[in-house]
Amino acid sequence: MNLDVQSWQPFYLHRLFDIRMGNKFDKNKLDEDTPEVNLVSRVSYNNGVDVKVGYVDGVNPFPAGHVTVALGGSYLGSCFVQEEPFYTAQNVAVMKPRVSEMTHAVCTFISGLVRYESKTKYYAFGRELNTHIKTDFDVKLPIKRNVDGLPFFDSFCKWSDEGYIPDWQFMEDYMKSLHHKPLTTKNKVGQVPDLSVNQWKPFITSRLFYKLENGKANQQMLDDGNECFYVGAKKDDNGVMLHCQKDESLMTKGNCIVFICNGEGSVGFANYMDVDFVGTTDIVSGYNDNLNPYIGIFLATVYSQERPKYSFGRKWKTHLRDTEIKLPAKRNPDGSIFLDDSYKWSDEGYVPDWQFMENYIKALPYGDRLSTLG
Repeated sequence: MNLDVQSWQPFYLHRLFDIRMGNKFDKNKLDEDTPEVNLVSRVSYNNGVDVKVGYVDGVNPFPAGHVTVALGGSYLGSCFVQEEPFYTAQNVAVMKPRVSEMTHAVCTFISGLVRYESKTKYYAFGRELNTHIKTDFDVKLPIKRNVDGLPFFDSFCKWSDEGYIPDWQFMEDYMKSLHHKPLTTKNKVGQVPDLSVNQWKPFITSRLFYKLENGKANQQMLDDGNECFYVGAKKDDNGVMLHCQKDESLMTKGNCIVFICNGEGSVGFANYMDVDFVGTTDIVSGYNDNLNPYIGIFLATVYSQERPKYSFGRKWKTHLRDTEIKLPAKRNPDGSIFLDDSYKWSDEGYVPDWQFMENYIKALPYGDRLSTLG
């Protein structure tokens, strides 16, 4: 089914849903030893469910089928249809569909649009979502039409001031048309090489990367669009915060390791980015001629183990060049350590074993589903 988005019309969320604030529970004050009810918080993964907690005396959970929206934090706008009864943590809104035609599939359709609009129009400490969600937050939806293709108008103007009616059936049918096959892999766990980390050797970041480049943008500098990624201090979604219009003066080249050097909750993590993107000033991108998706994923995973050393108060950027990590070192055919007399990579002459790193990632389950650049 084709999505003719140019013909869609805007609808306010508060006309589609009964919107209220959630429970505002503090996670650390709830009983996690008796996992009975989902607790939805401001996270972007696991359908927004942070943990299961015990029932709270006198408080009935919200029913399954309601929609949750994170109103703040790094994952502002994370929106999900809940599959089971739930409570919510702080700063999460709950939206109850106003009519039975708004099925699980229809709400899932709308949830994706809420996430998109939130990423492109709202941000913390500026244009806050919680001041707009019950007033002027709108999403564009397909509209009901007559047999001649012209819009059907509701004289009561229940859904919009113009009289448009959302095409519930189209949204339902579209979601049902999205067939997918489970991701498969031919790789087996027993085929994965032994890491033997006790034999790895130390390497300094400034020697591993010939260039460490700061990000150039903040969100206020971006234009709405869908041409490239905006990457920043976000540990999930490979650091992608939203999509934006390409601006050559702000672009960062891909095939690099993205070091998150600032941001509470994400500082100290690293990601591999294969394509060109716009980066925030909270990140630093590292370049090495040996990088490809396999080696990039290996390095990013190793660097992310450094995360406990840094915080919002202890920035990584100050220490990045001197950060030392251990990596597998290249060896001679007899198993002894290969030493490079140019000392390019370390003062001891160790050389990172790029081929081992690539082979290791390729051998992991689903490693055969990755593709190289080109």
